[in-house]
Amino acid sequence: MKFNSLKEYFYRLNSVGYQALMVPLILFIFYYAQSFFYEPRLMVPDPNLQRYILVGLVTVGLVILTLVQWVTVRKANQLVKQVSLGLRLEQLGGVLINRMIWQSVVTLLMPLGQVITGHFAFTIGFGVGLVGYFLFWPTPERICRLLKLKGDERQLVISRGEAF
Repeated sequence: MKFNSLKEYFYRLNSVGYQALMVPLILFIFYYAQSFFYEPRLMVPDPNLQRYILVGLVTVGLVILTLVQWVTVRKANQLVKQVSLGLRLEQLGGVLINRMIWQSVVTLLMPLGQVITGHFAFTIGFGVGLVGYFLFWPTPERICRLLKLKGDERQLVISRGEAF
């Protein structure tokens, strides 16, 4: 991810994060609103099978999120060794964008489960997915923590380039 200033860096990260979040949010709103106007046709009417699908999708989502978080931390630890702050931020930007996209994909599993089964727990799962999406939002403090920045570099990133 190329950038000219730290303000632009965070602007691009935020833009990609919001764009990635829009897909599951729009689909969830569409299918949830549609259920108020039309009688939903359940693809899986059996309650036992609905529970298996619920547990399966939640398990797959948690495994994906765990792996993505582990890979993000591992790659950030590799970037700590580089000399240039600009290169570290550039490469970390790509890693964080991939993490946001995977979080969006996992959040997208919940509306899909809602459409397939019509089970209300997928609505709760979608809400939890949104909260998790924003808990791991790339803020300047989190980026400093991931890259283990100290001193002037930390001040520069936290102030988004306006400290000096």
